[in-house]
Amino acid sequence: MKKKTLKRALYYAVLFVLLIVFLFSAYKIYSYYAEKKESTDLNEDIAYEYTIRKTGERKEYFAVDFEKLKQQNADAVAWIYLPDTVINYPVLQHGDNEYYLDHQIDGSVNANGSIFMDYRNAPDFSDRNTLIHGHHMRSGNMFAGLMNYKKGGYYEKHDHMYIMTPQGTYRMDLLCGSVVEAFDDIYSAEPTQEAIAACMRKSRFQSSLGLPGEDAKIVTLSTCSYEFDDARFVVLGVLSPVEEAAAN
Repeated sequence: MKKKTLKRALYYAVLFVLLIVFLFSAYKIYSYYAEKKESTDLNEDIAYEYTIRKTGERKEYFAVDFEKLKQQNADAVAWIYLPDTVINYPVLQHGDNEYYLDHQIDGSVNANGSIFMDYRNAPDFSDRNTLIHGHHMRSGNMFAGLMNYKKGGYYEKHDHMYIMTPQGTYRMDLLCGSVVEAFDDIYSAEPTQEAIAACMRKSRFQSSLGLPGEDAKIVTLSTCSYEFDDARFVVLGVLSPVEEAAAN
């Protein structure tokens, strides 16, 4: 009798544990998709509310109402846009590189975080190299799309991006896409020519650009990669101003 009682108790204990595991797993899955939807909806609303798309003009880029955007969040310093992809985000800058890992532009906590400029950079892209960070989300949000530059043929159809700022609009012609360590020399506002050349040698695509001159302005987009512990995937581009200022 005692053995039957013990077996029954053990059975219910195991059943209870499995139920807890199931409920916890269900909660985590729900939270993941809820946060993904929340992040996607918010960024679509922000893009709709603060970008100015002039109908009838055949332009890849668009203007951003930075005066209005900064009323939403004073940390907004730029906008990054890769045509025909989900990369269409405001770029924020805080006093550290931690806050926007899990905060959105409206201040809400969300694992998707935001696209953000390194706190050590000048917000007007006047540094030799401006670092912009974003999560590699399995949902495809944030900078997950940069992983496409590891695939053959993708660069040829997406060889440039646009950076809109309060000072003006820039075309960002892509230089290389490379897997690097988290503390690679490219993570500097003033990288050496060798640091840039090293990234170019390791690039997953062949750019039409050569090594940029020392006076060129570079942007380094960074996200997590998984080839080894603390691996990062960086996409470098060279900035050149386009004719029309973002405010026009």
